[in-house]
Amino acid sequence: MFQVAAYSTLAMTVTLALTRPRLRPSRVRVTPGSAALLGVIVLVALRLVAVGDLVASLRVQWRPLLSLASIMLITGVVDEVGAFERLAAHIEAYARRTSAARAFALVFAVSLVTPSLLNNDAAVLLLTPLVVALTRRLYPGRAGVTEAFAFAVFLAPGVAPLVVSNPMNMIVAEYAGIRFNAYAATMLPLAVAGALVTFAVLRWRFARALAGAVAEPRTVAAKPRHPAERGVVALLVVVFASYPVAAALGGPIWLVTVVGAIASLVLARAHDVAPLPKLAGHVSADILLFLWGVFLIVGGLRHVGVVASLSSWYALAGGGAAKLALVGATAAVGSAVVDNHPMSILNMLALGAHGHDRALLAALVGGDLGPRLLPIGSLAGLLWMDLMRRAGAPVPLGRFVRLGALVLVPTLIVSLLLLAA
Repeated sequence: MFQVAAYSTLAMTVTLALTRPRLRPSRVRVTPGSAALLGVIVLVALRLVAVGDLVASLRVQWRPLLSLASIMLITGVVDEVGAFERLAAHIEAYARRTSAARAFALVFAVSLVTPSLLNNDAAVLLLTPLVVALTRRLYPGRAGVTEAFAFAVFLAPGVAPLVVSNPMNMIVAEYAGIRFNAYAATMLPLAVAGALVTFAVLRWRFARALAGAVAEPRTVAAKPRHPAERGVVALLVVVFASYPVAAALGGPIWLVTVVGAIASLVLARAHDVAPLPKLAGHVSADILLFLWGVFLIVGGLRHVGVVASLSSWYALAGGGAAKLALVGATAAVGSAVVDNHPMSILNMLALGAHGHDRALLAALVGGDLGPRLLPIGSLAGLLWMDLMRRAGAPVPLGRFVRLGALVLVPTLIVSLLLLAA
């Protein structure tokens, strides 16, 4: 009975978080955070989660959650000063001087770097509308080109090269004691190799659409620069550059992000960028609540044997490259089907807190890449699909799956081979 209840609670939470239905007659929309909170309440009522688990969860997660909130705040200030719009203007000017293929390569590079500094969800929210609007101005009537550039935004971020590049990687790394520089030393080469494979596949897949697109040469007028723009962008660079330095000195990464967020608020206040409530609105309390709640819900599954079963499944491969392959593939498929957040936590609990165990990194690789297969695999995928629909460029599920599989398989193989090496 408890097994069925635990499985059903996880399924309910993930379904509600991903579909976000409206409740009648109030028409209030269920959010990921409220879905996770409901799941926690159900498990507490069933005594699969104790009050002590709530405190233990916060003890593990408060640093990564605080870091994520700080990054959201910095991203919001960067957005408010118009830095992303200026970036889009530069891309447009470049695209009007060169070919669509070269413009595609530039957009891919921007879509690779931006989530590495911020996070994938923020990058999708910021870049997808900009890129769709940009391609429609550059190549009117070329829906295939718009789709190609939009897929570049979603698929360019693969394996998270830095701990801060993915919320779940932050939580897993904190739990396992994986330091910032140790993580980057292993995962950065994987991220670069995976990005090259992804770019090659996309470039081949959309070669005909890009070859037939030509932008009309035109001067792009730049908007006046906000007085705080240079300072805010410089602050973002300083925060990013401070991560490896602080890690090498044994300092906490969360403190770097918090100091950066405070400094961004000071700059915003000094230059009257936006009211404080508007800036605070860029911090998604709902996503933070979702991450905290899913951690508890998956933790509750431990009491019904799910974690032990997954651990036994991984033990079948023994060790070495075979185990990395099994863990990475299972994490990828599981993340695509049940969302990468709960799958990452299940893997974390099943593999244990071994910071030097490459199997845990293989699980993160699979969790980062798996959502390419199905949009329900991540919040970023659902956000991207919804943004494309709202922009009048909906992507059929079949096309998403076919292209996602085409990119996922070689990227996962290359990444796991490099990890094994």
